[in-house]
Amino acid sequence: MLDTKKAREQNGRDSFSRYRAQVRSAAVASLSILEGATIDRVYCDLHDDFVIRKKDKDGFSYIFYQVKTKGKQNHNWTINEVFGLNTRLKDQTKQSSDSIKDSFIGKLLLHTVVFDEYCNSVIFQTNVNNSDEVDELLTDIESGAFANKFSKVILERFTECFGDNCITYSPEEAKSKLSKLSFESDVSFLKDGDNYFELIVKEKIYEFSEIDLERAEFREILLRLLDLVERKSSGVIKTWDADSIESCAGISIDDLLTILSISKDAYYSLVKGGDSSAIKSASMIQRALKAGGADTSMVMYCSKCKTDWDLWFRNARHVVQELDLQSISELVGATLKNTVDSQGLLALNNLRMPIKNLLAELEAQGLRFDLTEDLLLGGIFSAFVRGKS
Repeated sequence: MLDTKKAREQNGRDSFSRYRAQVRSAAVASLSILEGATIDRVYCDLHDDFVIRKKDKDGFSYIFYQVKTKGKQNHNWTINEVFGLNTRLKDQTKQSSDSIKDSFIGKLLLHTVVFDEYCNSVIFQTNVNNSDEVDELLTDIESGAFANKFSKVILERFTECFGDNCITYSPEEAKSKLSKLSFESDVSFLKDGDNYFELIVKEKIYEFSEIDLERAEFREILLRLLDLVERKSSGVIKTWDADSIESCAGISIDDLLTILSISKDAYYSLVKGGDSSAIKSASMIQRALKAGGADTSMVMYCSKCKTDWDLWFRNARHVVQELDLQSISELVGATLKNTVDSQGLLALNNLRMPIKNLLAELEAQGLRFDLTEDLLLGGIFSAFVRGKS
């Protein structure tokens, strides 16, 4: 859908340095893709400062973000600044439709017309607060009352500002589109200095990484993330089609997994297994193995084994006696304890024989059931991850 409508302009794509706040905001938004929920793309400097794509059973919809900051932290946005409405006019019929259309909010509201039902919402995001008049106007629009004198003007001028010769919007249609507007004010990671931004990003990255992530590792991930957003925000898109937009402006899960150094296959197999801490587990397994010289394919293999074990253990609770299940778990834990080195690292070469011995012991005690060497390997890594959490 984004590729079917030509953007107003692409000047911002050639001047990244002027949009540092937008880049920070897009970076934070991009991390929400990792949750594996409805958000699957973030498009940088496309149609607006950035666009979030949501996917659900009804298809795709878009959230358009416009990011504006002020150097003075005590500044409050006025109705004139954001809506293009002159608050000094006594006769509201003299308000300028062009000023409304060309305002920050006017440019956002245009998306509700251009993208129609595909526009989920339009958001004005800023590092400062609003004046009381702006808050009152927003409250009136959100309530659906449209009793405020300024919201009445926007409603009455909606077709004049955003329609064309062929389309006239009824009051109810205009209200529906205006209801998609919202503000995110006093956003901490947009404030001066990097501390707020780093804290927010660190919380997100820690959520999808191991708890004891070292500072140097976090800094490296943060720099990679900013570099990714910078690249996706720069340069004119010469060929306007879906593939070019994805390549030049889109951030997907594949891009983020590269930043976090988690393999795509491991991520998807873990998430499919329903493990809420899937990414954290993959990160822990990766560190433990790669420190011992294992390659990416080995990390993927062990991550899959852990997922399979977690599924086996969950299902076994319904068919295996609790005492037997706990005995199996204790034997797996003991194998891990005897194999992990003093630095908390695991080497697969050191696990091969202990796993074979463990399988033989379970057989001798009548506890093997349908367990395999791969499942027991996964059980060891599951116990390892629990110990690190």
